[in-house]
Amino acid sequence: MNRAALVISLAALGVGLVLALTLATGSPSRRPAATTAQRPVTALRSLSAAGREALTFVSARAAPLGYRIRFAQGRTGVRAGTDRDTRTITVFVRPNDLPSLVAHDIAHEIGHAFDDRRMSAASRRAYLRARGVAGATWWPGGRSDYAVGAGDFAEVFALCHAPNAVFRSTLAPRPDNPCALLPAAALRQMRVKR
Repeated sequence: MNRAALVISLAALGVGLVLALTLATGSPSRRPAATTAQRPVTALRSLSAAGREALTFVSARAAPLGYRIRFAQGRTGVRAGTDRDTRTITVFVRPNDLPSLVAHDIAHEIGHAFDDRRMSAASRRAYLRARGVAGATWWPGGRSDYAVGAGDFAEVFALCHAPNAVFRSTLAPRPDNPCALLPAAALRQMRVKR
């Protein structure tokens, strides 16, 4: 390789490196300091510290429903899960997760726990009517959680108990007032006012 080609290659590598760093971190001189909810998990001590941090953004709790929450290393393709048999919510925390996103995942799963422990067939039908999708299926049965009533309920529950820009339901649009769609018990027990 001649000298001119080497200089051009090194210059291109330098520009690429600067671009990659800028995309990854933003312009440090122009970026405002991150709030706690915007600070990536990597800035926190551990998964459980990340979980405790995220829980401060969630107004609902799993314990009154007989569930416990555990935090585990992030996994591809799944953010969290609820085991109804053991009454355990597992939240898979990834290194670059923001506490606000982890909070949304926690609240979503607490929504599933609430559904398991407090919802009836009648209250599920009433919820679907209120969402304008009266004929929708409640349980996934091989479909995406976000495309059925149970997942939509959990997403609306998460919006009420951990307000966030995230809304993953594909069943119905993001509601303007998510707390108004939840059964009164979901608000009383969780201490949220309409």
